[in-house]
Amino acid sequence: MPRLNREATLALVCAVYLAAGLALASVGPSLVALAANVGQGVAVIGSQFTAFSLGTVVVQLAAPPLSARYGQRAVLALGLLLMGGGVLGESLSRALAPLLLLALLGGLGFGCILAAGSVLVPRLYPARGTSTLNLVNLFFGVGSIIGPLVAGWSAARYGAPQAALWLGASLLLLLLPGALFAAEAPSGAGGGAGRGGAVPWGLVLLLGLLLLVYSGTEIAIGGWAAVYLQASLGMAPGQAAVVVAGFWLALTVGRAGGVLLGLRLGGWRLLLGALALMFVGTGLLALGVGDGARSVAALLLIGLACGPVFPTTMALVASVSGGRSGATGLALAVGNFGGASIPPLMGVLVQGPGPGAGAGLTLALAALLLGLLGAAAWAGRAQGLPAEAPRAL
Repeated sequence: MPRLNREATLALVCAVYLAAGLALASVGPSLVALAANVGQGVAVIGSQFTAFSLGTVVVQLAAPPLSARYGQRAVLALGLLLMGGGVLGESLSRALAPLLLLALLGGLGFGCILAAGSVLVPRLYPARGTSTLNLVNLFFGVGSIIGPLVAGWSAARYGAPQAALWLGASLLLLLLPGALFAAEAPSGAGGGAGRGGAVPWGLVLLLGLLLLVYSGTEIAIGGWAAVYLQASLGMAPGQAAVVVAGFWLALTVGRAGGVLLGLRLGGWRLLLGALALMFVGTGLLALGVGDGARSVAALLLIGLACGPVFPTTMALVASVSGGRSGATGLALAVGNFGGASIPPLMGVLVQGPGPGAGAGLTLALAALLLGLLGAAAWAGRAQGLPAEAPRAL
């Protein structure tokens, strides 16, 4: 069977990430509509974040053996089928239990997409892992801009923001045949300090914990920003959706910067700069509760800082482990617990104590991220790993 070449496979993965970003970023602006569909409050419907993230965690246990037996393209194809079907079914659900079950299914699919992309791309481009993963995730950001804009437009025109979910799910399913022809790369092609030797599991675990806090924070901000702006400023839903799109636009610009800066700075320095900027942005958000200009500026700044964090962290995991799928699976499994815990907490705080409590939570999480990065850098130095020298911090 003919296969796509390396460049065509990269283009396919970029398209898959665009569709996934479109679908995921449409959930936040659609929360009120989803809640109305099932006759529940918005805080209750926020539990779909937990179900979705649990799916991404669970699938990491199966992804490494599946990829070893059938290849990364099979894992990618399975992800497209599960996420596309899950998101579509979730948007059409009329009861809470089916909605949560389908959100879990969508999470399983997204976990497969993350696992396949995070292993396949660094193996195909071993010398440019950080920049190439930032490029792929740049397209995730592009989709994340389109999703809220489509949701806002369809909400204003038809009262159906979930139309953006239908679009994202359709794109995922349409890309399914292409995944069956994707190129494969040999195991261990990622290079790095872990190649041919023991995987530094302690360092991988620390990077996974960093992903846990980061992914939970990103999902919480992206998912609850529209509700936060409506609660703290009385902003109209359509306007709030535009601001959410601005957050994802800034995140996309940050990923574009990560593509260029990853070649100059290396992963560790790039990650330090991004997390420091994120701390500044969350501080502005906490100080600007109730102030429209400050809140919008803070969300844009946070989005810009968020851009390089996930792909750069995954590139570091691939680098220090020699591209081992087991290390990638562990980091993603740990990391995706953040999406299962932090977004529901954000919803409880915004709907309960108020927007100020939610903003304070983001500041505390940003500080924790800097601490985890310092611990990971120390662990890398202690193990004498030369890959993208953590001592450069």
